[in-house]
Amino acid sequence: MSDIRTYDVIVVGAGVIGCSIAYHLTRAGLKTALLDQEQVGAGASGANFGMVQSNDAELVHSIPMVLASYRRYETLEEELGMPFGFRRIGALRLLSTEAQWKTSEERAGILSAAGIPYEFVPPERIREIEPMVDTSTLFGGTYASYQGQLNPFLLMWAYLRRAIPLGLALHTFTKVTGFDIESGRIRGVHTNRGHFSAGAVVLATAAWTRPLGKMIGQDWNIHTFRASAMVSEPVYGLKLNTIIATADHIEMEVTGKGDAELTVLALSQTADGHFLIAQADRPGEETNPAISHAAPKTMAMMAGRFFPALRGARLLRTWTAATTYTDDGCPLLGPVRAIEGLILAASYRSAIVHSPLAGEVVMRMLTTGCDDLLDISAFSPDREMGKSAETIYTVKSSHSGAMEENS
Repeated sequence: MSDIRTYDVIVVGAGVIGCSIAYHLTRAGLKTALLDQEQVGAGASGANFGMVQSNDAELVHSIPMVLASYRRYETLEEELGMPFGFRRIGALRLLSTEAQWKTSEERAGILSAAGIPYEFVPPERIREIEPMVDTSTLFGGTYASYQGQLNPFLLMWAYLRRAIPLGLALHTFTKVTGFDIESGRIRGVHTNRGHFSAGAVVLATAAWTRPLGKMIGQDWNIHTFRASAMVSEPVYGLKLNTIIATADHIEMEVTGKGDAELTVLALSQTADGHFLIAQADRPGEETNPAISHAAPKTMAMMAGRFFPALRGARLLRTWTAATTYTDDGCPLLGPVRAIEGLILAASYRSAIVHSPLAGEVVMRMLTTGCDDLLDISAFSPDREMGKSAETIYTVKSSHSGAMEENS
């Protein structure tokens, strides 16, 4: 039994980041266990649209990692030996006011300079790119042609199907209940299914990272909100050409003025015709997956406003998942100074685009003791943070149904 429970590395969290890390570690020859309190992709990784995007990337430190991951996706299906639906697709952001246009200028300049195509387009050009859009209330938009989309479930299982034959031990429904730390060094984890011993532990646990840290006296700067989405039945007579986002948002009270949701439209279409509609964000340090009554209503309002042809589409289901952000918009990636052998890889603004590099970075840390792939010093879990992120997920007013510019 001791041999079964003793590993070189334990990775906690079987989302897209954790699966990538487990794959890269196992491929490098490390005896690795991947633990999750539920099943693979049960959290935010299984609830997202699979966007390989730069639209919400943090601009000061994260662009090199985005670019490197973009390059990895060109050959990743071949490397993993399994298709996961990767395709290149443009992203269109709809702007209703000149003020929204002006706030997009910095992002356009930085992304374009980095080699990611990003342009401003007038309403008439929007109709050429995306004929379904009602442009009557639009000032213009931004168009990024070099984005991507994939199936997140297939991506996670592509990592695992390659790693398990190499020796990866996958333990689902295995909840971490404590940490084994001796003389400032991690020795393993305690779970509801017994003790797991290892010389290194990686937390790729997203919304559960902060509660786990509090077990060992750490209070990492990760905030939680619940993000809701929904999916339609296949609509075969309508074809969306791009990934859509809006700068407008709706705020709607859920239980009162202190509890409101902020909805920004995100829209995509699957290869078999389903429309994916998001995103209603409900702030608060809460991981409860229950969806509110307001979320489907506000998401439908936003979709119907800009895409009248969707007003008659029938919904299949809705869902909510806990997701995270940090005050400076950067992930927590790297070793924890106070506990030797403990590494964080959590709170990515867009985990899908970062997953290949996250796995490779952690693998290099644990096999060479350093990472020369890219500079991750700005992502240290021990850094001081200011509130510099472009998007902070807080409700900006308490007026039910108010529509305002999204910061």
